[in-house]
Amino acid sequence: MTIDRNTPPPITDFQEIRLEVPHPITLSNGVPVWVIGNGEDEINKLTIYMTGGTFQESRPMQATACSMSVFNGNKNMTYAQIAEAIDYYGAWRALQTYDNCTAFALSSLNDNFEKTLPIFIDSMRFPTFPDNEFDLIKRQLTVNCATARERVMYIANKEIMRQYYGASHPLATDPTPDDINSLSQSDIKHFFQDNYKAQNCNIVLAGKITDRELKIVDNVIGQWTPSGLPTPILEPPAQPTDNMLKIVHKDGAVQAAIIMMLKAIPRRHPDYFKLRVLITVLGGYFGSRLMSNIREDKGYTYGIQSSLSGRAFDGYIGISTECDTQHTWDVIEETKKEMQRLCGELIPQQELDIVKRHMLSDLVKTLDTPFNIASYIGNMFCYGVYPEYFNEQVREIISVTNEDLLDIARRYLDISRLRVVIACDKGQLPDAAL
Repeated sequence: MTIDRNTPPPITDFQEIRLEVPHPITLSNGVPVWVIGNGEDEINKLTIYMTGGTFQESRPMQATACSMSVFNGNKNMTYAQIAEAIDYYGAWRALQTYDNCTAFALSSLNDNFEKTLPIFIDSMRFPTFPDNEFDLIKRQLTVNCATARERVMYIANKEIMRQYYGASHPLATDPTPDDINSLSQSDIKHFFQDNYKAQNCNIVLAGKITDRELKIVDNVIGQWTPSGLPTPILEPPAQPTDNMLKIVHKDGAVQAAIIMMLKAIPRRHPDYFKLRVLITVLGGYFGSRLMSNIREDKGYTYGIQSSLSGRAFDGYIGISTECDTQHTWDVIEETKKEMQRLCGELIPQQELDIVKRHMLSDLVKTLDTPFNIASYIGNMFCYGVYPEYFNEQVREIISVTNEDLLDIARRYLDISRLRVVIACDKGQLPDAAL
């Protein structure tokens, strides 16, 4: 058979794309477990989404420091013994702090699951918080914090959050090394006592899951007795400032970081998915309007992107890039032009078809493995996503028209409301030409 290398293969549309979110099973103590058990290899990943994150902190970095501290030793094992056992059994653990929860993940061979899960859960239930290990955690977090605060993009991101949410909002917190060093064991223990409870757990279990693995989970986690009241889910309202432009000086900065932000809509708003398609056209993939103009045509930056961030009661459009400080105002001006162009003319059908295929391709990746599906289900606890969210998004991407997107652009891309933060060496910044 001769292969024709001159004629590209035909492009076909995706067939049905659908995510069936399983109904949770309930452990003996009432803790829900979402099981995605159709894996082919003898491995599994168990993730506990424990209510208690940034929004529940009374001190900056309290949630992160607490989550790191619980694995420093428990009533049965020291830190060294925990680390050695996890390594010996070929397991791996990870953690991540979100707004309203902290995710604790354990990846394990099925054969060793009965050994690894008790170690993992003992650390979350019965930590000993040794002083020497806590000092090491503070040192690590302090170094990470000091390093991050040297980056202009970090500086710009923290400032835009202050401008949009207000200085007292948890998402606007900008911890310093001194804040971290001042954390005490008492701060960590209080956070642990307030939040680490069985009734605060939502569990996602993925991999090749049989009755054996489910029995192990119930024997270990199902015996965790609930106590006290569940931690409330919080979402403090944004309190934007009146400033629409803020320049933050970073002495000696080689480049400028630019972040632009527009207030948008929460995830459950009927326009949310259409707006997400529009923001993808603007700057959500490599061939986007912003990339084509500002990177490919003008050469002002290596990359610029836009995204739609939605929460249960809030949402915003964010646009971010780094560039030579001399081109700062040019980048902002060209970004506004692209937003205005979306408000003034229909997106060509060929471009819209490309964006739809790109977005659907990303969603299809979610269905590739049980672990990808499990991560998506975890978004229910991290970002306020609801069970039918995936399928609703697929339907909206397929059905949205360029007329719909022109209407959406005119309603939500109001450049007079565009908030801009620039972090740079002010001495290198040209006079504003906007």
